[in-house]
Amino acid sequence: MKKIFSSDSFKKFIYIYCTIFVVLLSTILLFISNTLIAFSTPNELKGKTILIDPGHGGIDGGTSSGNLLEKNINLEASMILKSKLISHGAKVIMTRDKDISLENLCNDNDYRHRRDLKSRVNMINNNKIDIYLSIHVNAVANAPYVNGPMVFYSNANESNKTLALYIQKSLNAATGINRNPNIADYFLLTNAKKTGVLVELGFITNNSDKNLLQSREYLSKLSDGIIDGLEKYFKNE
Repeated sequence: MKKIFSSDSFKKFIYIYCTIFVVLLSTILLFISNTLIAFSTPNELKGKTILIDPGHGGIDGGTSSGNLLEKNINLEASMILKSKLISHGAKVIMTRDKDISLENLCNDNDYRHRRDLKSRVNMINNNKIDIYLSIHVNAVANAPYVNGPMVFYSNANESNKTLALYIQKSLNAATGINRNPNIADYFLLTNAKKTGVLVELGFITNNSDKNLLQSREYLSKLSDGIIDGLEKYFKNE
């Protein structure tokens, strides 16, 4: 009688079968592990709509130091933050995603800078959003030793203060700064009808901050701090 399988053929068959089994088992276990992680780790940002406002832009460079312009730092930091928020399941609306000013979006009979600010306020008030974040860089010429991120808010509602506290605390942890958020009467903060804050990423007048704000890695670190604050805010609201 003719042999159906030789000893070598049988061993080869067993090897292939075992290899396929191990690969399938590993795939199933990985799927189960990822599923358990997804269910066990709540994603507080999923489904939230966040408006990011990179301050200044176009003709308005903001504060500066040599060739370094605030408007460019604001935009780069905001685009990093946008990408991270989307990866967390949030929807993001940008007041600008390129180097432009926004005064042309407002037809009021007012000066250019005020029309630009009104356009940003209108985007905040006219969109259905959960919170807004206005991103800026700080400067204080007579105190070059001052450094680190600062969060500003309007006391129009308690949610603004709560959000500011969470974000400032997370940024403190990320940068080693010990600071409280500050109330401010900035036009955007006082006229926005939604919950939000203005985040100053650092001081362009401080040499250390100036160097850090030119680092994409550092801007990413600040974004992580902001996101950590947002997650804690939405978890406890």
